Amino acid sequence: MFEKEHLAIASVPMQRWGELYDEQEALDNGTVFPDLNKPFFVMEGAPVPERKAAGTPGEQQREHMLLQIQKVSFVVDDVRLYMDTHPRDAQGLALLRAMLGKRKQLLKEYAQQFYPLTIDCMADACENVPEGGCYCWQKGPTPWEGACV
Repeated sequence: MFEKEHLAIASVPMQRWGELYDEQEALDNGTVFPDLNKPFFVMEGAPVPERKAAGTPGEQQREHMLLQIQKVSFVVDDVRLYMDTHPRDAQGLALLRAMLGKRKQLLKEYAQQFYPLTIDCMADACENVPEGGCYCWQKGPTPWEGACV
């Protein structure tokens, strides 16, 4: 019965590369692309929860590094989604490569100073700390213990 009827035909314009937010603005706005930033005005004036500052200098350093990893990871994910529809975009590919390298370096530094966040970080730790000393997931606080920003 409905096989011959068309309820709607979508027309979606192709996204173009343009100006980009920096890492903090991207995380705050939910996109690295200002052209895609369509805020919900109902949220204007809504209170923004304050981030609780960590206590010791070591905890503050850990939280700062986690935030840097979160920002870069967000940009990686957003640009990767763009690349899904624009696989030959040279600017997008260059940014993706740069951010992947930056993320890898941040994760490595974090694992060296604190504990591994991913299985890849644990593999690096196992190369440097043989004989089982690298199995250290339990060294860091879990997200529900306040370890995530």
